[in-house]
Amino acid sequence: MKAFWKKPQYIKVAEITGSIKVSNEKPPIWDDVCGAFGIKPEAYFTYGDTIYNPSKLPLIADIIEHEKVHMEQQKHNDVDAALWWGRYLREPEFRLDQEARAYGRQYEVICSVVKDRNQRNRYLMALSRSLSGPLYNNSIGQVEAMQLIKSFAKIKQ
Repeated sequence: MKAFWKKPQYIKVAEITGSIKVSNEKPPIWDDVCGAFGIKPEAYFTYGDTIYNPSKLPLIADIIEHEKVHMEQQKHNDVDAALWWGRYLREPEFRLDQEARAYGRQYEVICSVVKDRNQRNRYLMALSRSLSGPLYNNSIGQVEAMQLIKSFAKIKQ
């Protein structure tokens, strides 16, 4: 998962990383991901209880929350993470569902900081472009991706 905006000052930089393991090494599933997608992605990966950031991208609060959703999905352990990644790489529908939930949480965090509805919408559009894009098999349109993300976000109006 990659950050989509150039102005991270809108998002509170996380001080919650103290309880999160972060590694700049490649994750255990690096070769599988590169093989499945035919690329060497510039992205974050969660495996078990660790966020892997081999591209050394800025790690900001909303990204951490996105990756924490994947930690929960993988039950914070390497055994379940291996099973989860197997499904994630084999089953586009599973991948879409898991990412929609993580993007929902990410959007929720963004909305807790960004109050301007136009800015919120720009963030939502950026997230939905990713969710509806090639990494997730172009399996849904952008409007559907926006609706899906919003359905998983718990936003107080």
